[in-house]
Amino acid sequence: MRQSALANLRGLLSASLEIDGARFATPYALVRALRAGGVRAPAVAAPDAVQLLTVHGAKGLEADTVLMLDCDAAPPRAQTMGVLVEWKGSDSAPTRFVFLASEKTPPACAAALLEEEQRARHREELNGLYVATTRARERLVLSSVRPARANEGSWWARLEPLCEPTEADEPLVALPTDSGAGSFSMKRMPAAPVLVEQPATKKAPDTTVDARAAAFGQAMHRLLEWAVPGEPLPAAHVRAAAREFMLDAQQARGAAALAQRIRAGEGAWVWDDRRVDWHGNEVTLVHEGETLRIDRLVRERDSGAWWILDYKSAARPERDAALIAQMQRYRAAVQHAYPGATVRVAFLTGQGELVNLE
Repeated sequence: MRQSALANLRGLLSASLEIDGARFATPYALVRALRAGGVRAPAVAAPDAVQLLTVHGAKGLEADTVLMLDCDAAPPRAQTMGVLVEWKGSDSAPTRFVFLASEKTPPACAAALLEEEQRARHREELNGLYVATTRARERLVLSSVRPARANEGSWWARLEPLCEPTEADEPLVALPTDSGAGSFSMKRMPAAPVLVEQPATKKAPDTTVDARAAAFGQAMHRLLEWAVPGEPLPAAHVRAAAREFMLDAQQARGAAALAQRIRAGEGAWVWDDRRVDWHGNEVTLVHEGETLRIDRLVRERDSGAWWILDYKSAARPERDAALIAQMQRYRAAVQHAYPGATVRVAFLTGQGELVNLE
């Protein structure tokens, strides 16, 4: 039942951002909206199951193969009995509020506002297309049913010239062949072309993150977050981390071994209440408009010094300039919160080392 409970809790957070654009003045306004019904609870999917998602629901997710359905839908009809609102983010109230009977025949006073609204819709449609096409790690497949009315701006029309046809291994469904309206076709995006590097430019670094490695690191972080001073890692915690991040038993044991090595290594004292009089896990700070999350923040009891600690499964993180810059941002944020205090930063590695960046 745990996975279902977690999915519903996360679904509640998601609903709070989706219902009416998250424009609720009070928590109880959200409660009323949820009581009104119409918000579906999320389904819990097995790791190897096919997931059917909206484009919005797929944000932040990736899969080896992504199939985009119904990419050549008919163009949307002009809306009727709608509302146009002009409300800039810097204004405390709307500057214009127009009830519009039909978008086909807008009054002259609302024509410019309607045109701006339609441009915003078009931009959002392109944003959705970008999200949809970047969910696939290896293979992106487009499908369509030939529409009754042509839509030159459909996703299929935009991408079809760049694709190559592909045949299904077996018939997907028996369809009549004498009518084009019922035909079904599929196309696959080819491999991305290799761009010719200009002499004066540098090749961009490969930022592809292996999902399994990321899940492994997240499980290790979770086990360290749950760690109880002076006690070994409970087997129940290891199983819970494996379920949460979809690791098999061997991967879970590996994450637990690294977490245990960190706790028993040179930085073991950061979990010792005799050495530490304050500690926090996953500490979130906002500094100069940037949200920062510190793996572990402790204050040394005797000296009063703050220690910013970052867990790393790989060895030699101090050789990574980007990680060093990140740690310096952490230091600046804590120093700003506690002016005059001593602030130190260090890595805790999976090899049991405490790498002090002084």
